[in-house]
Amino acid sequence: MKIIQLPGKLFDMRYKKRTEEIVKKVVRIAHQENKLSGFCIGNTAKIDSDGLYFTPIRHTFKMIVAGVIVYSEQQAIEVAKVIDGRVNYILVDAEKKIPDKMSRSGEPANVERAVREVLKKSTLWIYKGNDLAVEAIDGLLSYLTKDSLTGIGGKKIAILGAGNLGCKLALKLVERGAHIFITRRDSKKVRAIAKVFNYIKPAYTTAQIVAATDNEKAAQRADILIGLTSGIPVVTSKIIKNLASGALVVDGGKGTLYSTAIKTAAKLNIKIYRLDISAAFEGMINNLFVTERIVKKRMGRRLFNDAPIVSGGLLGRKDEIVVDNVYDPKIIYGVADGKGDFIRRPSKRQLMSIKKIQRTIDTKARTQL
Repeated sequence: MKIIQLPGKLFDMRYKKRTEEIVKKVVRIAHQENKLSGFCIGNTAKIDSDGLYFTPIRHTFKMIVAGVIVYSEQQAIEVAKVIDGRVNYILVDAEKKIPDKMSRSGEPANVERAVREVLKKSTLWIYKGNDLAVEAIDGLLSYLTKDSLTGIGGKKIAILGAGNLGCKLALKLVERGAHIFITRRDSKKVRAIAKVFNYIKPAYTTAQIVAATDNEKAAQRADILIGLTSGIPVVTSKIIKNLASGALVVDGGKGTLYSTAIKTAAKLNIKIYRLDISAAFEGMINNLFVTERIVKKRMGRRLFNDAPIVSGGLLGRKDEIVVDNVYDPKIIYGVADGKGDFIRRPSKRQLMSIKKIQRTIDTKARTQL
Protein backbone atom coordinates (compact mmCIF):
# COMPACT_ATOMS: atom_id res chain seq x y z
CA MET A 1 0.00 0.00 0.00
CA LYS A 2 1.35 3.39 -0.98
CA ILE A 3 1.88 5.66 2.02
CA ILE A 4 2.37 9.43 1.98
CA GLN A 5 4.25 10.53 5.09
CA LEU A 6 2.80 13.50 6.96
CA PRO A 7 4.06 15.26 10.08
CA GLY A 8 2.72 12.99 12.81
CA LYS A 9 0.00 11.44 10.65
CA LEU A 10 -0.42 9.20 7.61
CA PHE A 11 -2.47 9.73 4.48
CA ASP A 12 -2.80 6.37 2.81
CA MET A 13 -4.63 5.13 -0.26
CA ARG A 14 -7.67 4.17 1.79
CA TYR A 15 -8.46 7.83 2.30
CA LYS A 16 -7.99 8.58 -1.38
CA LYS A 17 -10.30 5.71 -2.34
CA ARG A 18 -12.92 6.78 0.20
CA THR A 19 -12.74 10.39 -1.05
CA GLU A 20 -13.25 9.22 -4.64
CA GLU A 21 -16.26 7.11 -3.61
CA ILE A 22 -17.89 10.03 -1.80
CA VAL A 23 -17.26 12.45 -4.67
CA LYS A 24 -18.86 10.04 -7.15
CA LYS A 25 -21.90 9.75 -4.90
CA VAL A 26 -22.20 13.53 -4.47
CA VAL A 27 -21.97 14.13 -8.22
CA ARG A 28 -24.54 11.40 -8.92
CA ILE A 29 -27.04 12.78 -6.40
CA ALA A 30 -26.49 16.34 -7.62
CA HIS A 31 -27.22 15.23 -11.18
CA GLN A 32 -30.35 13.37 -10.10
CA GLU A 33 -31.67 16.38 -8.15
CA ASN A 34 -30.52 18.91 -10.76
CA LYS A 35 -28.28 20.68 -8.25
CA LEU A 36 -24.67 21.78 -8.05
CA SER A 37 -22.04 19.68 -6.26
CA GLY A 38 -19.68 20.72 -3.50
CA PHE A 39 -17.09 19.41 -1.06
CA CYS A 40 -16.03 20.97 2.25
CA ILE A 41 -12.51 20.72 3.64
CA GLY A 42 -12.62 21.54 7.33
CA ASN A 43 -9.74 21.48 9.79
CA THR A 44 -9.25 20.87 13.48
CA ALA A 45 -6.48 20.49 16.05
CA LYS A 46 -8.22 17.49 17.62
CA ILE A 47 -6.77 14.44 15.85
CA ASP A 48 -9.16 11.49 15.64
CA SER A 49 -7.63 8.09 16.32
CA ASP A 50 -9.37 6.75 13.21
CA GLY A 51 -7.69 9.30 10.96
CA LEU A 52 -9.55 11.58 8.57
CA TYR A 53 -13.18 12.16 9.40
CA PHE A 54 -15.67 12.36 6.54
CA THR A 55 -18.82 14.33 7.30
CA PRO A 56 -22.31 13.28 6.15
CA ILE A 57 -23.57 14.34 2.73
CA ARG A 58 -25.79 17.42 3.06
CA HIS A 59 -28.72 18.18 0.79
CA THR A 60 -29.16 21.95 0.57
CA PHE A 61 -31.62 23.82 -1.62
CA LYS A 62 -29.02 24.51 -4.29
CA MET A 63 -26.17 22.09 -3.68
CA ILE A 64 -25.27 18.57 -2.60
CA VAL A 65 -22.23 18.79 -0.33
CA ALA A 66 -19.92 16.24 1.26
CA GLY A 67 -16.95 17.01 3.45
CA VAL A 68 -13.87 15.94 5.35
CA ILE A 69 -12.05 17.13 8.46
CA VAL A 70 -8.27 17.20 8.07
CA TYR A 71 -5.44 17.52 10.60
CA SER A 72 -2.64 18.83 8.39
CA GLU A 73 -1.99 20.93 5.29
CA GLN A 74 -0.80 17.88 3.37
CA GLN A 75 -4.03 16.02 4.00
CA ALA A 76 -5.96 19.01 2.66
CA ILE A 77 -3.77 19.05 -0.44
CA GLU A 78 -4.25 15.33 -1.12
CA VAL A 79 -8.03 15.64 -0.77
CA ALA A 80 -8.12 18.76 -2.98
CA LYS A 81 -6.22 16.96 -5.73
CA VAL A 82 -8.81 14.18 -5.76
CA ILE A 83 -11.91 16.41 -5.87
CA ASP A 84 -10.67 19.33 -8.02
CA GLY A 85 -12.69 19.54 -11.22
CA ARG A 86 -15.10 16.81 -10.13
CA VAL A 87 -17.31 19.07 -8.02
CA ASN A 88 -18.49 22.58 -8.86
CA TYR A 89 -17.41 24.16 -5.59
CA ILE A 90 -14.77 23.39 -2.97
CA LEU A 91 -15.42 25.06 0.39
CA VAL A 92 -12.44 25.48 2.71
CA ASP A 93 -12.54 26.34 6.40
CA ALA A 94 -10.22 29.34 6.66
CA GLU A 95 -9.82 29.24 10.44
CA LYS A 96 -6.29 28.43 11.55
CA LYS A 97 -6.82 25.51 13.94
CA ILE A 98 -3.99 23.19 12.96
CA PRO A 99 -0.80 23.28 15.09
CA ASP A 100 2.37 24.57 13.43
CA LYS A 101 3.96 21.12 13.66
CA MET A 102 1.35 19.85 11.18
CA SER A 103 2.28 22.41 8.53
CA ARG A 104 4.67 21.72 5.68
CA SER A 105 7.11 24.51 6.44
CA GLY A 106 7.00 24.84 10.21
CA GLU A 107 5.23 28.16 9.80
CA PRO A 108 1.62 28.59 11.01
CA ALA A 109 -0.52 25.98 9.25
CA ASN A 110 -2.79 27.44 6.56
CA VAL A 111 -5.22 25.02 4.93
CA GLU A 112 -6.76 27.75 2.78
CA ARG A 113 -3.42 28.65 1.25
CA ALA A 114 -2.45 25.00 0.79
CA VAL A 115 -5.64 24.25 -1.15
CA ARG A 116 -5.36 27.42 -3.25
CA GLU A 117 -1.91 26.30 -4.39
CA VAL A 118 -3.22 23.09 -6.00
CA LEU A 119 -6.74 24.05 -7.09
CA LYS A 120 -7.11 24.49 -10.84
CA LYS A 121 -10.70 23.74 -11.91
CA SER A 122 -13.32 23.88 -9.17
CA THR A 123 -14.50 27.22 -7.77
CA LEU A 124 -13.11 27.94 -4.29
CA TRP A 125 -15.31 29.32 -1.53
CA ILE A 126 -14.12 30.19 1.97
CA TYR A 127 -16.06 29.81 5.21
CA LYS A 128 -15.40 29.66 8.96
CA GLY A 129 -16.48 26.54 10.79
CA ASN A 130 -16.79 28.09 14.23
CA ASP A 131 -18.97 30.87 12.87
CA LEU A 132 -21.35 28.22 11.55
CA ALA A 133 -21.58 26.72 15.04
CA VAL A 134 -22.24 30.15 16.58
CA GLU A 135 -25.03 30.88 14.09
CA ALA A 136 -26.51 27.41 14.63
CA ILE A 137 -26.67 27.74 18.42
CA ASP A 138 -27.94 31.32 18.24
CA GLY A 139 -30.65 30.33 15.78
CA LEU A 140 -31.70 27.37 17.92
CA LEU A 141 -31.95 29.47 21.08
CA SER A 142 -33.89 32.17 19.22
CA TYR A 143 -36.44 29.61 18.12
CA LEU A 144 -36.70 27.87 21.47
CA THR A 145 -37.34 31.19 23.24
CA LYS A 146 -39.61 32.70 20.59
CA ASP A 147 -42.70 32.43 22.79
CA SER A 148 -41.06 34.28 25.66
CA LEU A 149 -41.97 37.96 25.90
CA THR A 150 -38.30 38.98 26.07
CA GLY A 151 -36.83 36.11 24.07
CA ILE A 152 -33.23 35.53 25.19
CA GLY A 153 -33.07 38.95 26.83
CA GLY A 154 -32.80 38.87 30.61
CA LYS A 155 -32.04 35.16 30.79
CA LYS A 156 -28.99 33.73 32.51
CA ILE A 157 -26.85 31.73 30.12
CA ALA A 158 -23.86 29.72 31.30
CA ILE A 159 -21.23 28.85 28.68
CA LEU A 160 -18.84 26.22 29.97
CA GLY A 161 -15.73 26.47 27.84
CA ALA A 162 -14.80 30.00 26.76
CA GLY A 163 -12.59 29.09 23.83
CA ASN A 164 -12.84 30.65 20.38
CA LEU A 165 -16.38 29.37 19.81
CA GLY A 166 -17.57 30.09 23.34
CA CYS A 167 -16.26 33.66 23.24
CA LYS A 168 -17.91 34.45 19.90
CA LEU A 169 -21.20 33.07 21.16
CA ALA A 170 -20.95 34.95 24.46
CA LEU A 171 -20.55 38.30 22.71
CA LYS A 172 -23.45 37.57 20.34
CA LEU A 173 -25.79 36.59 23.17
CA VAL A 174 -24.88 39.43 25.55
CA GLU A 175 -25.59 41.89 22.73
CA ARG A 176 -29.11 40.49 22.73
CA GLY A 177 -29.51 41.22 26.42
CA ALA A 178 -28.69 37.87 28.01
CA HIS A 179 -26.65 37.71 31.22
CA ILE A 180 -23.66 35.55 30.32
CA PHE A 181 -21.43 33.51 32.61
CA ILE A 182 -18.35 32.07 30.92
CA THR A 183 -15.89 29.57 32.36
CA ARG A 184 -12.33 28.62 31.59
CA ARG A 185 -9.64 26.93 33.64
CA ASP A 186 -7.23 29.83 33.21
CA SER A 187 -8.67 32.48 35.55
CA LYS A 188 -6.46 35.26 34.19
CA LYS A 189 -7.55 34.65 30.59
CA VAL A 190 -11.24 34.29 31.33
CA ARG A 191 -11.28 37.53 33.33
CA ALA A 192 -9.48 39.34 30.52
CA ILE A 193 -11.99 38.00 27.97
CA ALA A 194 -14.96 39.15 30.04
CA LYS A 195 -13.40 42.58 30.59
CA VAL A 196 -12.75 43.13 26.88
CA PHE A 197 -16.21 41.97 25.81
CA ASN A 198 -17.95 44.12 28.39
CA TYR A 199 -15.93 47.05 27.07
CA ILE A 200 -16.77 46.54 23.38
CA LYS A 201 -20.42 45.53 23.67
CA PRO A 202 -22.99 48.23 22.75
CA ALA A 203 -23.00 51.09 25.24
CA TYR A 204 -26.72 50.74 25.99
CA THR A 205 -26.55 46.99 26.60
CA THR A 206 -26.88 46.63 30.35
CA ALA A 207 -26.36 42.86 30.37
CA GLN A 208 -22.87 41.75 31.38
CA ILE A 209 -20.44 38.89 30.77
CA VAL A 210 -19.19 37.40 34.04
CA ALA A 211 -15.98 35.36 34.21
CA ALA A 212 -15.67 32.23 36.36
CA THR A 213 -13.55 29.12 36.77
CA ASP A 214 -16.08 27.12 38.79
CA ASN A 215 -18.59 25.47 36.44
CA GLU A 216 -21.08 24.69 39.20
CA LYS A 217 -21.24 28.28 40.45
CA ALA A 218 -21.44 29.69 36.92
CA ALA A 219 -24.34 27.41 36.01
CA GLN A 220 -26.28 27.92 39.26
CA ARG A 221 -29.93 28.74 38.35
CA ALA A 222 -29.03 29.20 34.68
CA ASP A 223 -31.94 29.32 32.23
CA ILE A 224 -29.70 28.05 29.43
CA LEU A 225 -26.61 25.88 29.79
CA ILE A 226 -24.19 25.47 26.88
CA GLY A 227 -21.28 23.03 27.00
CA LEU A 228 -18.49 24.07 24.61
CA THR A 229 -15.44 22.12 25.69
CA SER A 230 -13.74 20.01 23.01
CA GLY A 231 -15.60 16.79 23.71
CA ILE A 232 -14.50 16.81 27.36
CA PRO A 233 -17.37 16.15 29.79
CA VAL A 234 -17.85 19.01 32.26
CA VAL A 235 -21.61 19.04 32.88
CA THR A 236 -22.31 16.98 35.97
CA SER A 237 -25.51 15.66 37.48
CA LYS A 238 -25.24 18.31 40.20
CA ILE A 239 -25.06 21.09 37.63
CA ILE A 240 -28.21 19.79 35.94
CA LYS A 241 -30.06 19.61 39.27
CA ASN A 242 -29.24 23.23 40.07
CA LEU A 243 -30.45 24.75 36.80
CA ALA A 244 -33.49 27.02 36.74
CA SER A 245 -36.92 25.54 36.22
CA GLY A 246 -37.59 24.88 32.53
CA ALA A 247 -33.90 25.23 31.65
CA LEU A 248 -32.47 24.33 28.25
CA VAL A 249 -29.20 22.46 27.75
CA VAL A 250 -27.10 22.55 24.57
CA ASP A 251 -24.22 20.14 24.00
CA GLY A 252 -22.19 22.32 21.67
CA GLY A 253 -18.91 20.48 22.12
CA LYS A 254 -20.31 17.01 21.38
CA GLY A 255 -19.66 15.06 24.53
CA THR A 256 -19.69 17.75 27.21
CA LEU A 257 -22.16 15.97 29.50
CA TYR A 258 -21.38 13.09 31.84
CA SER A 259 -23.69 10.09 31.37
CA THR A 260 -25.07 10.68 34.88
CA ALA A 261 -25.95 14.25 33.88
CA ILE A 262 -27.87 12.99 30.85
CA LYS A 263 -29.84 10.57 33.05
CA THR A 264 -30.58 13.32 35.58
CA ALA A 265 -31.82 15.63 32.83
CA ALA A 266 -34.16 12.92 31.58
CA LYS A 267 -35.60 12.42 35.09
CA LEU A 268 -36.14 16.17 35.48
CA ASN A 269 -37.63 16.46 31.98
CA ILE A 270 -34.87 18.85 30.91
CA LYS A 271 -34.32 18.72 27.17
CA ILE A 272 -30.77 18.37 25.87
CA TYR A 273 -30.03 19.68 22.38
CA ARG A 274 -27.04 18.70 20.29
CA LEU A 275 -25.23 21.16 18.04
CA ASP A 276 -26.65 20.81 14.52
CA ILE A 277 -25.29 23.19 11.90
CA SER A 278 -27.79 22.21 9.18
CA ALA A 279 -29.72 25.50 9.18
CA ALA A 280 -26.56 27.61 9.47
CA PHE A 281 -24.90 25.62 6.68
CA GLU A 282 -27.90 26.12 4.39
CA GLY A 283 -27.79 29.83 5.15
CA MET A 284 -24.07 30.00 4.42
CA ILE A 285 -24.49 28.28 1.05
CA ASN A 286 -27.29 30.64 0.10
CA ASN A 287 -25.26 33.67 1.23
CA LEU A 288 -22.29 32.59 -0.89
CA PHE A 289 -24.50 32.10 -3.95
CA VAL A 290 -26.21 35.45 -3.52
CA THR A 291 -22.88 37.21 -2.99
CA GLU A 292 -21.45 35.60 -6.12
CA ARG A 293 -24.52 36.60 -8.13
CA ILE A 294 -24.43 40.20 -6.90
CA VAL A 295 -20.72 40.63 -7.62
CA LYS A 296 -20.85 39.00 -11.05
CA LYS A 297 -24.24 40.14 -12.35
CA ARG A 298 -25.34 43.24 -10.44
CA MET A 299 -22.31 45.13 -9.20
CA GLY A 300 -21.10 48.00 -11.35
CA ARG A 301 -21.65 51.55 -12.54
CA ARG A 302 -22.60 53.01 -15.93
CA LEU A 303 -24.66 55.69 -17.65
CA PHE A 304 -28.38 55.02 -17.99
CA ASN A 305 -30.38 57.63 -19.92
CA ASP A 306 -27.36 59.92 -19.56
CA ALA A 307 -27.54 59.57 -15.77
CA PRO A 308 -24.83 57.81 -13.71
CA ILE A 309 -26.14 54.74 -11.88
CA VAL A 310 -24.43 52.35 -9.45
CA SER A 311 -25.38 49.11 -7.70
CA GLY A 312 -24.24 45.93 -6.01
CA GLY A 313 -22.56 47.43 -2.99
CA LEU A 314 -20.08 49.73 -4.70
CA LEU A 315 -19.63 53.02 -2.85
CA GLY A 316 -21.70 55.50 -4.79
CA ARG A 317 -19.99 58.63 -6.01
CA LYS A 318 -21.73 61.91 -5.34
CA ASP A 319 -24.82 62.36 -7.55
CA GLU A 320 -24.84 58.73 -8.75
CA ILE A 321 -28.31 57.13 -8.68
CA VAL A 322 -28.27 53.94 -6.60
CA VAL A 323 -30.33 51.14 -8.17
CA ASP A 324 -30.83 47.43 -7.60
CA ASN A 325 -29.02 46.32 -10.76
CA VAL A 326 -27.06 48.53 -13.16
CA TYR A 327 -27.56 46.03 -15.99
CA ASP A 328 -31.34 45.82 -15.58
CA PRO A 329 -32.57 48.42 -13.07
CA LYS A 330 -36.00 47.93 -11.59
CA ILE A 331 -35.73 49.73 -8.27
CA ILE A 332 -34.27 53.17 -7.48
CA TYR A 333 -32.98 53.54 -3.94
CA GLY A 334 -31.83 57.16 -3.98
CA VAL A 335 -28.98 59.55 -4.79
CA ALA A 336 -25.52 58.81 -3.36
CA ASP A 337 -23.85 61.50 -1.29
CA GLY A 338 -20.36 60.18 -2.09
CA LYS A 339 -19.75 59.16 1.52
CA GLY A 340 -21.66 55.90 1.70
CA ASP A 341 -25.12 57.32 2.39
CA PHE A 342 -28.02 58.92 0.51
CA ILE A 343 -28.77 62.60 -0.05
CA ARG A 344 -31.87 63.19 2.04
CA ARG A 345 -33.13 66.13 -0.02
CA PRO A 346 -32.22 65.63 -3.69
CA SER A 347 -31.93 68.73 -5.87
CA LYS A 348 -34.34 69.46 -8.74
CA ARG A 349 -31.72 68.23 -11.20
CA GLN A 350 -31.27 65.00 -9.26
CA LEU A 351 -35.03 64.50 -9.03
CA MET A 352 -35.32 64.97 -12.79
CA SER A 353 -32.69 62.27 -13.33
CA ILE A 354 -34.59 59.92 -11.03
CA LYS A 355 -37.88 60.56 -12.85
CA LYS A 356 -36.26 60.00 -16.22
CA ILE A 357 -34.82 56.65 -15.11
CA GLN A 358 -38.13 55.68 -13.51
CA ARG A 359 -40.06 56.40 -16.73
CA THR A 360 -37.73 54.09 -18.67
CA ILE A 361 -38.12 51.37 -16.04
CA ASP A 362 -41.92 51.70 -16.13
CA THR A 363 -42.00 51.64 -19.94
CA LYS A 364 -39.89 48.50 -20.04
CA ALA A 365 -42.07 46.82 -17.42
CA ARG A 366 -45.25 47.56 -19.45
CA THR A 367 -43.76 46.12 -22.63
CA GLN A 368 -42.96 42.90 -20.77
CA LEU A 369 -46.54 42.39 -19.57
